[in-house]
This record gives sequence, C-alpha cells and structure tokens, in this order.
Amino acid sequence: MNSTDSIFRVDVKVALVTGGGGGIGTAVCHLLADMGAKVTAAGRNGEKTRATAEALKAKGHDAFSISFDLVSVAETRQAVDEAAAHFGRLDILVNCIGSLRKEQKAEEQTESEFDFMISTGLKGAMFQSSAAARHMIAQGGGKIVHIGSVRSLLALRGRGFAAYCAAKGGLVVLSKQLAAEWAPHNINVNVVAPTFIRTEQSAAWLNDPAFRAGVEARIPLGRVGEPEEVARAVLFFASAASDFVTGQTLFLDGGLTSTQ
Repeated sequence: MNSTDSIFRVDVKVALVTGGGGGIGTAVCHLLADMGAKVTAAGRNGEKTRATAEALKAKGHDAFSISFDLVSVAETRQAVDEAAAHFGRLDILVNCIGSLRKEQKAEEQTESEFDFMISTGLKGAMFQSSAAARHMIAQGGGKIVHIGSVRSLLALRGRGFAAYCAAKGGLVVLSKQLAAEWAPHNINVNVVAPTFIRTEQSAAWLNDPAFRAGVEARIPLGRVGEPEEVARAVLFFASAASDFVTGQTLFLDGGLTSTQ
C-alpha cells in the first residue's frame, strides 16, 4: 500500500490533458507534471498548447503538445494515439474540453450551436475516452477524468444554458456507463463538476458585477473557484488515492449543490 506522502504522486505516469491550453487545463497540466507525470497538452489552439508544454519544459518536466479538432472523431483518435506513441503509453486522460461557446435562450436555440455543444461536450468525451481506453486496456488499467459542471444537476434561471446543461448531464451518465464497462480492465472513469471557475473563458459572465454577485450569493463559501482547485480534485481521481472510486461525480462548488 502506498504511504500517505506518496499516494497522490503520479510518478512515471503518462497523462494527456485535452483543453490543455485553457485555464483549467493548464492548471491540470502543471499539477500533474509537478506530481511526477509526463504530460501532453492537447487542444484546438496549437499555439496555446505549445505554450503550456514549453512552460512545463522550462520547469524541468517532460512535456509534449498536440493540436486537434475535437469535432472530428478521426482527429481525436489520432491525437490520443499520437500522445500515447510519443511517451510509449497512456495512463491518464483528463478531458477539459466542453465550455459554452455561445449562450442562447431555449426558444432561440439554433441547431448548429446545439449540435456543436453536444459534439464537443458529449460526443467528444465519448471518443476521447474510447481511444484512450484502447491503450489502457492493453496496459492493464488507467484513469479517465472528465471536467463536468454543476449544470449537470442544476439549471440556471434567466440564462441560455439548455445545450450546455444537456451535454454536461449526458456526460455524467456516460461516465457511469464507461466506468461500468471498463471496470474489469482496471480503468476508473470519474467526473469533476465545478461551479464557475475564474478563467479567461468564464470572464464573459463573471465580469458582469450583478451576475457574479448573484452567483457568489448562492455559493455558501461566498466565492467562485480557482483553476488550481479543480486541478487538485483531478489529481485525486488521477492518482492511486482514488483506486476504489469509479463512476462518480465530485461537485466542486463551494457548497452550491448542497443548498439548491
């Protein structure tokens, strides 16, 4: 059994972090690398993922970057295979992709935006997972962590989040099914579901003082979260500390879902 001081270490593990150029994804990349993993940062914006990888290398870590379009199943599979080939294996997949691109009220929802949200937030999670699982099954196990949302459980009044809620709700049940299917292969699948996190992507909402005040008023701890706090929850699911945890959703929300 691992000792308390090493159970959260991921030494010699190989991690692929999709969305690795974003606020949460970058924080996840840095923490996993700091805890011993070799990390591939992947995402649509190659410049941002390269910047993440270079920052990790500057700290003395072993890092790699990939650019791919999650909407394409073929590109998704190729990116996962490339990450595994670069380091010779794949132990951890962290999917940080699936943010809301454009808010639309339900009565004004366009088919294209709904399809995009489901494609990136749900379909993309499925095919990232299946591509990673092929490598993990061959190796005898692995950890898959998806970044979900409290919107998988709670609606948001007065905002156009129908497509987002549908994708994140589906992600939770999808992860349960994948966990059940792959448990015999020693693959754990879990979800970290935050409330609003202070990132560049969330700034469009949080920079509205009235909206932010309303969000913080509903959170018992009285504030939004930080990317590093999401990364710590991901580390738990990616490390040996969670070996007997699978198919679960951890709400990282300052108490929001406990009171609504």
